[in-house]
Order: sequence, then C-alpha cells, then structure tokens
Amino acid sequence: MYIPKAYLEEEWPQIEYLIKNFPLATVITTSPEGEMIANHLPFYLKVDPETGAKHLHAHMAKVNHQIPSLKESDNVLVIFQSSSSYITPSYYATKKETEKVVPTWDFASVHIYGKSKIIDDFDFVRQQITNLTDQEEKTREKPWKITDAPENYTRLKQKAIVGLQIEIGRTECKFKFEQGLKKSDVDGVIDGLASDELHGLSKLVVDSNQRYDVKRAQKASS
Repeated sequence: MYIPKAYLEEEWPQIEYLIKNFPLATVITTSPEGEMIANHLPFYLKVDPETGAKHLHAHMAKVNHQIPSLKESDNVLVIFQSSSSYITPSYYATKKETEKVVPTWDFASVHIYGKSKIIDDFDFVRQQITNLTDQEEKTREKPWKITDAPENYTRLKQKAIVGLQIEIGRTECKFKFEQGLKKSDVDGVIDGLASDELHGLSKLVVDSNQRYDVKRAQKASS
C-alpha cells in the first residue's frame, strides 16, 4: 500500500481500532491456477493474553470457492477500511484565501498479511459466531445472544459453515486525515465534516492530527 510518511500508523492500537470498529474485511488469496479470489467476511480479533499472538477469526460457507486457497496458506491478504468521505475544497480556509485547493478523500485502512487455515470444528465455529455476535450486539439495549435461537436450529445452520483462522503477520496501516496541512485547513475539515453529520470521520481527523503532532514534536526534540 502506498503510504506517505504523514499518514503512516505503526502502533497496534490504530490497527486494532480498524479491526474492531470496521470488522467487515476483504480477504484476498490466489488459487493454484493463479486466479485472484476475493471475498468479504466479518472478523473477530483474538489476542492471546499470555503469548501476545494475534489471530483473525471468521466463518464462511462450506461451498465457498475460496476455501481451497485458504487451507494452510501463508499468502493471505486481509484489508480492513474505515468509513470514508469525499473532502470538498469548501472545507479549507485556504479556499477563501487563494482558491489553491483541490478535493481529496479521507479514509483509514490496514493491510494484514498472514497465514490462514480452515478449521472445520464445531466448538471453534460456535465460539467464533458467539464472539462476533457478542461484539456487535454489545451496544444494544437488549443484546441478542446465540442461545436465544433454538439449539437444533443453530446446529442446522452451523453445519453449512466452517471456521477460518488467520495468524497476523506483517501489517501496513494508513490513516489519511489531513495530516501535514496547516491548522486552519485541518480545523475547517473537522468542522465541515461535523456540520455534514459525519461526526465519526470528524473525530478521526482530530485524533489522527493529534497523534501526528505528537510524533512530530517527539522527532523535533530527539
């Protein structure tokens, strides 16, 4: 992934943020015949508290044609991406001053390179769908649980899926949110996104620029 230095994020909390808040990812593999295959799956992040090992867990249909390329593969790419937005030049203070501005697009993305394996095990799959459901239901007033459905119905549905585990290896993370621009332009984007009801993105601009300023200050003092 092309990542200008201003947009580079190397700390784990930013990667974890994308995985947990935007769990639907694109999984890319290559078949033995050289065909590229991509699917979209929601993931649950599993971190071993003792070893620190990090894995992505998901489930998929047993008839999914990508499964053969996910069995014991060390060449898997998983892409998570935040919500995103077109950034109008009208947000920038510079537009009023010189008109020397152009549109851009703000977003965050992480590319995860790892090793995958298919796990056709009842307990693994049940735990994965439980974890994912609990993760997504936790903010609801009355969270739905897997156990709310009749067990025989859940077992029938589960027969059609298998588990997927991806061991996280190398990562590339990009947060592109106006870092490096003058403060009045950054503030204009923050206010503009908020006024357009894009509050989550507005906060990402705030947080990304705060981290950028800290890193720049640390570099200057070293």
